[in-house]
Amino acid sequence: MASNSTGTITVRILVDKEENTVLYAEAGKDFVDVLLSFLTLPLGTIARLVDKDSNMKPLRLGCISSLYQSLANLDPKYLNSETCKQMLLQPRNSMQRFNQRLKLNIDDTEPTKFYACEMPLCRSGSSMLVSTFNNTKCNCGKNLIHVLDVDYTISADDNMMEGYVREASFVVYDDLRVMPLNLTSILCVLKSLCSKDKIEDFAVNIEPKEVMDLLKFSLVSNTVLTDLLLRRKQIIDNPKASTLISKVQDRGDKRMKLNLVISKSKCKVLFAVVDEDFMDQLLSFLTIPLGSVEGVLQGNSGLGCIDKLYNSLSAFDESTDFTSGKNMFDDLKLAPQYKLNKQMLPISDVIYPSPLYVCYRNWVDHGPPCYRNVVKPDEPCYLSGYCMSNSGYSSGRSLPVNLWDPKLPSTSKSSYGYVKRPMLFLVADDLSAKPFSSRLVLSCLNESDSKVSELDLEETTICVGVQEVVNILKASLISTSALTTGLAQFITNSPIKEEQQRNHPAQTYILPEW
Repeated sequence: MASNSTGTITVRILVDKEENTVLYAEAGKDFVDVLLSFLTLPLGTIARLVDKDSNMKPLRLGCISSLYQSLANLDPKYLNSETCKQMLLQPRNSMQRFNQRLKLNIDDTEPTKFYACEMPLCRSGSSMLVSTFNNTKCNCGKNLIHVLDVDYTISADDNMMEGYVREASFVVYDDLRVMPLNLTSILCVLKSLCSKDKIEDFAVNIEPKEVMDLLKFSLVSNTVLTDLLLRRKQIIDNPKASTLISKVQDRGDKRMKLNLVISKSKCKVLFAVVDEDFMDQLLSFLTIPLGSVEGVLQGNSGLGCIDKLYNSLSAFDESTDFTSGKNMFDDLKLAPQYKLNKQMLPISDVIYPSPLYVCYRNWVDHGPPCYRNVVKPDEPCYLSGYCMSNSGYSSGRSLPVNLWDPKLPSTSKSSYGYVKRPMLFLVADDLSAKPFSSRLVLSCLNESDSKVSELDLEETTICVGVQEVVNILKASLISTSALTTGLAQFITNSPIKEEQQRNHPAQTYILPEW
């Protein structure tokens, strides 16, 4: 979606003058909608956004930034289609219809559009092919560049596009906990106040660059509003969070093999050799909304104040506080067509109606077919000034079309993932990945920061399931050694494994069915 680069949001902040800290902010719907929109951003989008300059310097998001950069450098020939790279570098937001009218929106991802073949003949009959990406080709060999004007996913009621919370006032704490402003929240605030003589309140304006800074601070700071509005830090440290991993109930029905090369003296994974299925799991991290990550990790991602923001939503009244009448962040989904056939993480996706329909007007009686809008069956075309079907003249107002799977290889009838098959990749500890080769192995072993003797090397083959993928996901957010941290249980004498066993010997979370 195109970002809204202009506009200002005003909030009032209460400041402890002696400590120079923000106690809380009183904000309206616009500011809270911006905060909640952060939870809808895919990790790949966040990595791309925080790598930009704003008032603050660029920030790296753990190993996600390394994974994203290695994908940017990857030759598309190793992927199933040219579209796969675009899908991963510019992941779609499944909640775009809620974000499109935000007063300040920093997400620069293009909104979803539907494309059909540029040849009119291909846009007739039930074999019409439609794609949500314009770099795919029709069966005739021509490009799918004919734009169908209305995206089905945003043709909902207006209130479904007016952000996340209803018009109201909210209390936003320094750590981004959000509460609707009511008697309970006021009493809670009063209890936290120190001497009134040390307190002042004033209004501040939030502009687009501050929103970018707000996103950066929310990932790494525990005092976001203070750092953003008072201290105005210019240097942000990378997250320093606990590497303890949340336990999940592994159903054991999905397992994958990978080869690890470990430095025994450093208790560190130097690299892993993985097949296409496991590489798909890693690449899929880029497509997962931040709120979905919070859901999988039970509100314990270790990212700055994001946990506090996410967990505070459980106190909202679904029927009165949210525009949709429910807490959508309890079950944030992947954007349509992003779910893997062999996906291990328990996150579902938004599914387009099947089949999709396009507006059709009878050729013989009323001129050329419309073929301009994706519509619901048995409903009139949206282009009332262009298409006569709205006047009831059309004998057939909608025509089913075939939706193209952008991950589908040109030589296959079934889609598995993003990476071509068969394929091996070498994945470094920071999740940067390249196609496997002997030359690359030698290069990794000779790097100055990981150079080890042959006697210190240990090669082992392991089987990983949902638990290990969840471990790697969390580690990728809060460290630059996702494999060493996430796979600590497979490393002899690992200090991370010992810490986990000492502090969380039997904690288990049950993943939802999906």
